[in-house]
Amino acid sequence: MELFSAHIRESVRRTLFLFILILSAFTTQSCTTLPTKVDFKPHSEALLTARHFSVDVPSFDGKKLRATIYQPALGPGDTAPVIVHAHGFNLFRMSSPKSMYGLFFYTGQAALEAWKQGYWVVSFDQRGHGGSEGKIRVMHPEYEVRDMTYLLNWVEENLPRIKYESGDPLIGMIGESYGGGAQMMSVGLDPRIDAIIPVTTWHDFQESLAPNQVPKSGWLTAMVTFGNLFNPGKYDPIINKAYFDARGGSLGESFFNYMGTHAASHSCNCDSGYTPKADALIIQGFRDVLFPINQAAKNFDCLKQSGVDVRLIGTQDGHLLPLTQFTRSVVPGWHMEDTIHCGARKINTVQMALDWFDEKLKGKVGAADGIPNVCLTHDYKSGSVFSQIPIGGELLSIPDTKLNSGLPGLFELPMGIWDRLVSLIPSRKKSIEDAGSGGSFRPAFVPLKEITEDGLVAGVPIAEIKIDSPKKDAVVFIGVGLKRANSRRVELISDQINPVYGNGSHSVELAGISSRLEQGDIIGILVNGYSNQYRFSGSGWLTKANISGSIKLPIQDLYSDEYVVQSYVKP
Repeated sequence: MELFSAHIRESVRRTLFLFILILSAFTTQSCTTLPTKVDFKPHSEALLTARHFSVDVPSFDGKKLRATIYQPALGPGDTAPVIVHAHGFNLFRMSSPKSMYGLFFYTGQAALEAWKQGYWVVSFDQRGHGGSEGKIRVMHPEYEVRDMTYLLNWVEENLPRIKYESGDPLIGMIGESYGGGAQMMSVGLDPRIDAIIPVTTWHDFQESLAPNQVPKSGWLTAMVTFGNLFNPGKYDPIINKAYFDARGGSLGESFFNYMGTHAASHSCNCDSGYTPKADALIIQGFRDVLFPINQAAKNFDCLKQSGVDVRLIGTQDGHLLPLTQFTRSVVPGWHMEDTIHCGARKINTVQMALDWFDEKLKGKVGAADGIPNVCLTHDYKSGSVFSQIPIGGELLSIPDTKLNSGLPGLFELPMGIWDRLVSLIPSRKKSIEDAGSGGSFRPAFVPLKEITEDGLVAGVPIAEIKIDSPKKDAVVFIGVGLKRANSRRVELISDQINPVYGNGSHSVELAGISSRLEQGDIIGILVNGYSNQYRFSGSGWLTKANISGSIKLPIQDLYSDEYVVQSYVKP
């Protein structure tokens, strides 16, 4: 009963959130004309009181960008750095402290706290969103990214008492998803940006939206449906076309040609002059099934090439597919934890953002010393500090495994509830030889290793997969599974499932995972014929295939000297 009551409470919270979201969408898109000039002298020495107000900022093509300015309380002669808050895709700015972002979103809460701590905060509607004009082109370098330069020009020209260092304004950015992409693209083009916090964002669109050429039609459905509801008529036509192409099993070459330059991967892989000067605190979630932690790892490497200070925090949550993944958050589709564990330290995530900006923008030496170089959480109560993100690891052979239909995976949502109930009943411990199951109705679990002492699996698995199927266009979904000692249930680690397309041999970088391992656990792979994350992209119920190969799993001891810098602490 407690389980079902929790689901009812969650449904009520999410219904309330959607009501607030829809109401906010209509109020932020009103046609009120707002001032483009601020009503005080730029170099006034008077006392400034904390307040917020909205303005329209003209961009390069005359389109207006709606922004809300949060003025900090400043004494005579005091100056303050500027933090730009960038919203997620299909959303809109933080128009007041009591708006959706201020109440429900991590990046809005961090920006509000920065305002209270003496920062200018500029939260703006990106092109085509909320009260801003123009078409949505998904971070086009010549539109959305170019807008950032004009926004910063306006900030310098209009906001008084900005903090400068050697003639350069001290400017930071924070934002999740789409707002994270704005940061990754902008730092290479505008050297005024000194510190960024990109949260749950992308590095490469093709890898993110169609790994191994299989579209994530579950997320595409959510994005396009809500986008056309909240920003009707604002999409570039190619985006809606991509959704309908995805329903047919392919995003199409034209879409990827269009989106190819809208990502950090384009700048990092060519002689484009991408030389960011901004220090970066990258935050990404292991359960994020839209932009897995692999994307953060590549952004990490990309920025490191410029010699800036880059750190990576692997949380648990991020983009969570509505009606498929669940969390305690009121926000359907996205969540970030209030606290994380990195070794022996328990870190408040809002304070972590403030510490980062305080050191990088206010010059508080040592303020960010408590932020690890790389922290990977394993659940909501534990995590470890690493010197780098583990890629690959222990080599394990995958024996011949049969997938007898395309049904495995189709019923996992209701069966997951059943599994949790059944797991309450103690079961006899099975040997690794007897632990395999499924392949016809439920996912096939292929046991690979029994854990003999407590440890971790954390990082990016690498697999060599061979598919032999009567259907040459067969799609098989593979994840890393974990059967706990004395449990009947097999869990999909970090909710990550990976498509493998077509007959033959495939080298596959799987989505990053993280979990604690305890003595007696059995780790293996799960093989599905269907995934709700790829709901229109499978090869059908009649899919049959033989799967074999090998996988390198990032399994580590609790006190490994190779990766772990600060010792793991058990909850």
